[in-house]
Amino acid sequence: MTEQVVLQVEDDEANYFIFRELFEEICPGIQLQRAQNGVEAIAMIRSLAEDPSMRLALVILDVFLPLMNGWEVLASIRAVESLKKIPVVMFTGQILDRDRKRSEELDVEYLQKPSDLRSLTLLVREICARLELSLA
Repeated sequence: MTEQVVLQVEDDEANYFIFRELFEEICPGIQLQRAQNGVEAIAMIRSLAEDPSMRLALVILDVFLPLMNGWEVLASIRAVESLKKIPVVMFTGQILDRDRKRSEELDVEYLQKPSDLRSLTLLVREICARLELSLA
């Protein structure tokens, strides 16, 4: 059986742990993995894409990352034919008009990190509902 994986690329440990707790509670059938920077993210995406026991269902990609920013990671993913179709959500604490336009041009969703637990819970519920629909 293929295991469904969501990769969260997040350098802030506290943000990741809160997200992970919610994700485990709301989407227990989907494995959440973490990369802490852009270079690690690319290596993990390639590894997950090559593993027949895994299906990379979504990449939640922070825009501001060490070593490589989220846009550079996205460009690297999209440059590889076998990785182009992996859904990506750009996830940031700071919404910028230029980045919103860029996300539209690159056909990726651009979401602001919620500042409170209730909003984050709603966002995780929405993500999980979408994943369940795409898996059906």
